[in-house]
Amino acid sequence: MIIETELNAGDRLLLAEATEGFLPAEIVDIHVHVMEPSSYAPATLGPHLNQRTITPESYREAMEMILPGGRLKEALYFPFPARDHDRTAINRWMYGRIAGQGGPVRGRGLAIAGPRDDPGPIAEAMADGRCVGLKPYHLYAKAGDTSQAALEEFAPEWMWRMCDRHGAILMLHLVRTEAVSDAGNREALLRLGAKYPHCQVVLAHVARAFNHRTARGLQALAGLPNMWVDTSAIAESEGIRTAIEILGPGRVIYGSDYPISHLRGRCVTVGNQFLWLYAEESKAPGMTLVGIESLLALRGACRQLNLGRAEIEGIFRGNAQRILAEYRR
Repeated sequence: MIIETELNAGDRLLLAEATEGFLPAEIVDIHVHVMEPSSYAPATLGPHLNQRTITPESYREAMEMILPGGRLKEALYFPFPARDHDRTAINRWMYGRIAGQGGPVRGRGLAIAGPRDDPGPIAEAMADGRCVGLKPYHLYAKAGDTSQAALEEFAPEWMWRMCDRHGAILMLHLVRTEAVSDAGNREALLRLGAKYPHCQVVLAHVARAFNHRTARGLQALAGLPNMWVDTSAIAESEGIRTAIEILGPGRVIYGSDYPISHLRGRCVTVGNQFLWLYAEESKAPGMTLVGIESLLALRGACRQLNLGRAEIEGIFRGNAQRILAEYRR
């Protein structure tokens, strides 16, 4: 897989279809990965990421490809997750890069956190504004098949409590086959979301609805106003449309999932599973960037639901600004 740095003619046609007359003048991206490879153990990253440094500056340059015209105004960064890496070091590196960045795009960060990490350094960073929330990940659960881990195995209650104290974001990538439709996931989200109402929960990838059918499970969470979804890397309109129908457009937020957004491929629903297709592996001609597919899916969902300009601008900017405004030191 290759992180693309240029668009071809086919990409440009699809990007025009996805964006012309649709993108607002200002955009906030709530799902962005940064990384510095020296903090990662050997062979824990895919070949497209090995020895690659991703900074706020390189991200902004890359995003001009798919969000042209200087629209990008703010981004929420967090380090790329891997099974073995120095989380304290990579968080510290990120804080420094955000603090030292220049240019027109404001940046804020989420600290990556494992269930057995010392909460002290993260609590200090959240209290002084270096981070505005947490990004746990299933790979930090106990060894084994973490793709079937229970939510609290990688996002334990201390994380919810810390985020609740600060009105901070808890960015969750759900696992288990049925994602948000899994009974255990729903029970944990309902219980902890109600107990910690100031913890702003963002369910990444439309609650990991890479199989769009699982998004129906969001119905159980509709009554919790601190539950949000981002659209990152979702390439099918059905899942985004379901989220908007259930939660309303005011709780759906644009995310790019950079650098995944700049891979050539897409994810599709297959029965009760999903399948990632990448151009280099599938040999399929004409595949475009994940980020362009995601914009096409978002535009399709908005069209199907006849959303107005204010609602679309909310998805791309206003909703992110609302959730980020909840953070307090």
